[in-house]
Amino acid sequence: MTLTLADVRRIASDIAQQQHPSLDVIGVTTREGSTTSAEVILAIRDCYVEPYRVVISLSRQVSEAECRVAVLTQLGEHLAAPAIGRVSAEGV
Repeated sequence: MTLTLADVRRIASDIAQQQHPSLDVIGVTTREGSTTSAEVILAIRDCYVEPYRVVISLSRQVSEAECRVAVLTQLGEHLAAPAIGRVSAEGV
């Protein structure tokens, strides 16, 4: 089974809001040259680096549970970056 882009967006949005209230999914698209992968573009509101964008790449040929783990893992890596630690308190 292949997840749709809408599925990937829903999953990424859910995980993003659980991990960091300032994260917004602003787009999901297929990866160039691939019909089974997706790129998710997220924006971090009120970050000292404006605009701050995060792009994660995901396989769409996984279960929803596996996709959730992949989103959680990749966002965790980005959220550990120094710029995220400096998000203003007003945006949280």
